[in-house]
Amino acid sequence: MQLSSSECITWFAVFLTVSVAIVTVNLISIILFIKNRSLRTRAMYLVINLTVADMFVGGFSQFHLFGVLSLYSCDIVKMNLSQELKVLIFFLYLWFPLTSLTNIAAISLDRMHATIRPFRHRFIKKWVYGVTIAGVWVLAAMVSTAGLLLLRPYGKEGSHHLYLWQSYCCLCLFVICVSYSSIAVKFLCGAHPQHHGAANRQRKLTVTLFIMTIVSLLTYLPSTAFIFIFLTFQTGNMKFLSSQEILRLDFSLIILYFLNSLVNPVVYTIRMPEFRKALLLLFKRQRRQNARDIPLHAL
Repeated sequence: MQLSSSECITWFAVFLTVSVAIVTVNLISIILFIKNRSLRTRAMYLVINLTVADMFVGGFSQFHLFGVLSLYSCDIVKMNLSQELKVLIFFLYLWFPLTSLTNIAAISLDRMHATIRPFRHRFIKKWVYGVTIAGVWVLAAMVSTAGLLLLRPYGKEGSHHLYLWQSYCCLCLFVICVSYSSIAVKFLCGAHPQHHGAANRQRKLTVTLFIMTIVSLLTYLPSTAFIFIFLTFQTGNMKFLSSQEILRLDFSLIILYFLNSLVNPVVYTIRMPEFRKALLLLFKRQRRQNARDIPLHAL
């Protein structure tokens, strides 16, 4: 099931481009959150944590894709890694994307609480968000560790970790759907809508995070559907597709899946005036700094 050298190089270039783009965009977002106190509100703590998780997705998870591409599809790169390092890379490949998805589920629960119980939500302590953020990382790590324990590269049990992974992802998707459905019911059927500034800001933030979640799910669901189809038809060898076509489809959906981690800052920029203003100020300062660094003899 090997690809040609030219196609291998193309896939390597695409994977590397996606990885660099994810890291760069999310790193810029983290810098903006650090530099602008107005963006570091309690309502944004989980969003900041999501940005950190997405940056790690781009920075580490792509290494597993490089390994799969070189070991199973292409001969242009030989990776002689120890078994321990392979296990670590696979763990990171599972951990960071699962952390991102778990964080999105946590955001949906937070928005549901802010919508249904706005007064109670306003008095939530900062330490509660700290515990929630820690719980997100620990829970994703536990599921990733369980996936490693179920992984059997050379046997019939090889797909058990996929069943676990998909079951957990479906649980997160269920939480997200229930949360935003509850929010929609509250918006449509609320007897006493609030119109003061704080309520309007919370409502706008909820809509922004809902759009972010929908866009993320649109990039994630095709990969989930493909894995379910693969698990269902693997015994029938999926005769309607050649092995090369399955591999290309798999790579394309993996890239789409990791684009989850790229869309969030784009939504922030479009929907959040404070974020957009901070981004413009950052680039203006950088431009002025570059102008001051130009030597006089070069003018």
